[in-house]
Amino acid sequence: MAKFITTIQLHDADEKDYEKLNRELEKESFKKEKQAKKNKQQPAGKEKYKREGKLTIQDVTKAVLKAAVKTGRKYSFTIIKNKPVAG
Repeated sequence: MAKFITTIQLHDADEKDYEKLNRELEKESFKKEKQAKKNKQQPAGKEKYKREGKLTIQDVTKAVLKAAVKTGRKYSFTIIKNKPVAG
């Protein structure tokens, strides 16, 4: 099962825009990534989400685009596929 992590930034956005983004991503089966206490917080205006399952990076990209467009804001994002390390 693949795990993808995406970081999304909405440009010229406020808290309501991020709330809408969060709702839309939850509809697409994303979960908000929790920050570890030891790590620094995400810079303001960026959110991290994860999604796991039998899907491709193209599936994840389509879902992120669908959610981000619904905010009505300009956006940028990155997607990383987390590969398990063999021990």
